[in-house]
Amino acid sequence: MNNKFYVECEISYKDGLKVCFTGYIGQKMDTIEYHDLDGEQIIFEMILGKPYKYLKLTSVDGTRYEFDSFIGIWEKLH
Repeated sequence: MNNKFYVECEISYKDGLKVCFTGYIGQKMDTIEYHDLDGEQIIFEMILGKPYKYLKLTSVDGTRYEFDSFIGIWEKLH
C-alpha cells in the first residue's frame, strides 16, 4: 500500500474549534472520524459547511496540500 494516498488534516474554525482527522484520498467525508484536540469525536454534521480560518492537509509522507476551501479539497481529491 502506498502511503502517499493517506492524509492528515487539521482544521481551525472561526469559532475556535480545532478538528483533526486522518483519512485517505477517495474516502467519503462522512466516513471519516473527526476529533478535537482533546481526542473527543466530532460529528461530521457539526462541521459540514462551517466557516474556518485555516486548514492544513498533509500526506503522511510529508507532502503539504493547500486548497481554497474545505469542499474544494474533497472535490480535488476524489
